[in-house]
Amino acid sequence: PGLRVEAAPCTVRETPMDWASTERAVCMLTCLPNGVQAMSMEIHGLVQTSLNLGILATENNLVRASFCVRSSVDSQKEMLKARLACLMEQLGELEFFGEYSGWEYLADSPLRERLVAGLPGAVQPRAPHRAIHAGVECGIFAGKLPGLDCVSIGPDLFEIHTPRERMSISSVQRLWAFVLEVLKRSK
Repeated sequence: PGLRVEAAPCTVRETPMDWASTERAVCMLTCLPNGVQAMSMEIHGLVQTSLNLGILATENNLVRASFCVRSSVDSQKEMLKARLACLMEQLGELEFFGEYSGWEYLADSPLRERLVAGLPGAVQPRAPHRAIHAGVECGIFAGKLPGLDCVSIGPDLFEIHTPRERMSISSVQRLWAFVLEVLKRSK
């Protein structure tokens, strides 16, 4: 309610981009992949490989597009990077930075099974276990120590990556008690 949009002719002091550059920028935005690229074959409904255009910026004489490329399978991430490189060869430069290893699902994870089964008499976390498509430290550790059996656990988080992000303090307390009990019984 109350929104008003008005368009009026204006004078331009300098052309922001020539026609050929505009065509390359439009081609880049049209042709580069974005979003979910592959789903997990092991876990129904789980995204395996994706990318998203996070930042698009113009600088003096270039347009810079920053993508976040993620996959739980490193070979799939490398294939997606090769696809980006092939497309960008025609349009401009490409640079990769801030990468981390994927964290592949281990069908046989004794640590996960131990935590999921719970510990008799221990304070149990309320949330069910599930696989997620996100960058977490487990991928970094597993990349450095192949075959590492690791899990990621955490408190209840809400509206993540927004200005309204918040965390449940009581879930932190439950999780802390659970981790202490797991450690005590794992001696």
